[in-house]
Amino acid sequence: MSMIDFAALQAIVFSQKMTSDNTVHGIDHWNQVESNALLLSRHTGADETVIRLFAIFHDSRRYDDGYDPEHGPRAAEFITQSRGNLFVLDDARFDLLYHACYYHTKEHASGDKTIDTCYDADRLDLGRVGIQPNPEKMATLYGQKIVKKSKGVPLSEMREWLNKLTL
Repeated sequence: MSMIDFAALQAIVFSQKMTSDNTVHGIDHWNQVESNALLLSRHTGADETVIRLFAIFHDSRRYDDGYDPEHGPRAAEFITQSRGNLFVLDDARFDLLYHACYYHTKEHASGDKTIDTCYDADRLDLGRVGIQPNPEKMATLYGQKIVKKSKGVPLSEMREWLNKLTL
């Protein structure tokens, strides 16, 4: 397996994004999703490479911050085109990444610990758009635990709270 330079990959993908630089689905969100995913993975056992790639690619094909139900499938197509050029990943892990990107706004839970960690990592950053995450909509038990523990944390402080969280 080759090593992935995630910082360089993120810079390349960000330079090819379909939205403006000033977006709630941009680089700050991608970084927070990665941080959330790494926090969750300590308890879920999710594949670290897949969750980090998900953080970079999952919203990279959004047209804008509005309703865009096909951005996940476009992201899945983008990773298919990028595989072998921007990163190398074996078939089993690629399938997890593809599924997570494609269905991240269409599916509540998949039953796979890595895919579900991706979903929850994204959902834990809903506070940036004024939405309180709902524990019943989290795909992992640990995601549910975090959301329940966050009760009372102002949405404007959710990212800072998550980044300091140790459970």
